[in-house]
Amino acid sequence: DLSPGASLPLVRTAMNYPSSLTFIDSTGAPWKLGAAPISGNPAFQLYWVPDSPVMVVYAKQPFVSGNITVYLSGLSVPIVLNVTSGEPDTSAKTWTVDSRLDMRVPRRGPAAKATAIPESRIGLHDSTLQSFLDGVPPKEARRLNVTGGVPDTTVWQLGDDLYIRSRADIRDEFEATLSSADGTHLWKLPATPYVTFSVMGKTTALNIALE
Repeated sequence: DLSPGASLPLVRTAMNYPSSLTFIDSTGAPWKLGAAPISGNPAFQLYWVPDSPVMVVYAKQPFVSGNITVYLSGLSVPIVLNVTSGEPDTSAKTWTVDSRLDMRVPRRGPAAKATAIPESRIGLHDSTLQSFLDGVPPKEARRLNVTGGVPDTTVWQLGDDLYIRSRADIRDEFEATLSSADGTHLWKLPATPYVTFSVMGKTTALNIALE
């Protein structure tokens, strides 16, 4: 959310475990940085590759926090991120680190993919879609067996809906979708035993063994 007063995204990092951030737009297309990012705390060192959507956050001290200001090419407002390298007052013996994050901007960027998908079907703030896209589905989801010529495709069923994670483009109707920076897509649709995809320009069937 780019509106004033909106909560800031959090990046969790740690000493010797840098976090790599990739900025993408609502369609999943990369959004390049337009200038060097600025760290509000010298304990966090930033690296960026000009003319790319990637930056790296490196913590030089443990248990510190601060923020980072990022400028994306063609975006009129800066993006501000909270960053922390651990909580000093926690009793936990382990600390979760975001090794790689896709930072999704809720706008179409300069490299937005040409698509006929209505904006209303792009699940920008749907945590369930995001969990399936990340390959870490809710525990209630059941992974289904599939056959067909659609490579790198995983299908789960949750209630009466299917969640299909694939690098191929779906040809059938769907209810919601989300894409990552590496070209992986997540499609939500009503349960059906048969879905068609476009694979290398050809229509290919995916057969799903429903439970």
